[in-house]
Amino acid sequence: MDEKGYTITPVALLLMIPVIILAVAFGDVVDEVNQFSTITIGSDVTGGTVSSVYTYIKYGAGDSGRWGAYNVTRAVIDRQNFLPDSKLYVREVVAGQLSEHVIDSCSKLSRETGRNISINNKQIPVNTSNFTMDNIFTASDIEVSQVDAYGKGDPYGFYVVVKAGVPIKVEQEGQVYEGTLPEIRGYAPIVGMEDPYIWIKSSFRIRNAIYPYTQYEKSYGGTEIFHFADRVDIDNVKIENLGECLNGTGNPENIPGMPQYFPNPDGLNFFERLQGSQIAGEQADTRLSTFVVGDPLSDIHQGKTISAVDIEYFAEPPVTGTRIMLRNNEYLDSRGAVFYLSTTYKNRFELLHTYSNNIP
Repeated sequence: MDEKGYTITPVALLLMIPVIILAVAFGDVVDEVNQFSTITIGSDVTGGTVSSVYTYIKYGAGDSGRWGAYNVTRAVIDRQNFLPDSKLYVREVVAGQLSEHVIDSCSKLSRETGRNISINNKQIPVNTSNFTMDNIFTASDIEVSQVDAYGKGDPYGFYVVVKAGVPIKVEQEGQVYEGTLPEIRGYAPIVGMEDPYIWIKSSFRIRNAIYPYTQYEKSYGGTEIFHFADRVDIDNVKIENLGECLNGTGNPENIPGMPQYFPNPDGLNFFERLQGSQIAGEQADTRLSTFVVGDPLSDIHQGKTISAVDIEYFAEPPVTGTRIMLRNNEYLDSRGAVFYLSTTYKNRFELLHTYSNNIP
């Protein structure tokens, strides 16, 4: 019992003991809290470093893909030869460019954070000015595909995919993060790229850059709608949307006579255009086509009426087409050649053989 008449029971005594102990050891507790705070801040920096590496790879993948696409396209055009394995060639170029980007970015990050960074079991140098290191990524670490993560094809770009499982290690004074990266995707648009297929297949050099035909759409039922013949002007001998597609109207380079590209399941995607033919296993919704204007192989065709769709024009043998008449006039392409299409594509594009004054 205390001086006020309260009884201190054994339970109450037990409740007091921890308070006494904490009071005695308060100085040690403060020291431990300070130490824990330092460790927490350090681990936050380490975690942020890992996050930054992920971001560098993601954005570097897209940029490297675009850079690689340009360089591989130029290589095909300059050598005047298609590639035997276009995807492997692109992966090798992208791996080198992505490695260079990530090494430079992580070297700067290492200097800023004081962390040592290793990717794919290769330590990034703190200073790259007088140091050369091997690529941290190889072609085997990378995939390229025109199909997104949900299985949908994109004819106007492709994905650089850094495969999951690449080792990463970040360390500083005993603090170590060690693990593997998840799959990382970066998008590389091919819009504006030159088309090596058209260039090589033509008997004289002709520039075709890939820009999309904007009037194309798909209905909710999946039906392709091209809208080529929405506006037909008989008196001025015009099929306006088709004419704009053939002329490349509205392209950012303002180059006339450079036809636009439209999705075509029977056409060639970007990698197939580098290779010169279809690749087994490629999804149909990654493919596209354009029109060949001016009849560049007229010397070979020798008066034959050949369909202007690229894969039919350059086929061996080429596919015969028939003209389109606007009253009594032949419809001409953007370079003044008679425009021919096969029955298959006239039907697909909903273009008539003959237009007359009763057409609105």
